[in-house]
Amino acid sequence: MIGQERAADGSATLLHLGGELDITARDALRETILAALDDGDVVIDLDAVTFIDSEALGALVEGYRAARSRPAGFRVVNAHGMVARVLKVSGALELFGA
Repeated sequence: MIGQERAADGSATLLHLGGELDITARDALRETILAALDDGDVVIDLDAVTFIDSEALGALVEGYRAARSRPAGFRVVNAHGMVARVLKVSGALELFGA
């Protein structure tokens, strides 16, 4: 599940992710992030995510790299539980500023 909205102040696109992010979500996640970066900064909200695998994590890393090349801001917020642990163990927590 991917919900998208513009921040109230227009400063960023907020992507609200939910459910299990695995290989089946990878392509849609990647495309959504890259399209959102066309409008500037992106904030990824993982509050409703219950699972993330390496494929979905790879899509987030690809989004981060694309943001850095533009330049645009890219942050991941509200990771908790197992999702936060995966981000921490992989080093992505530091990378994303989560």
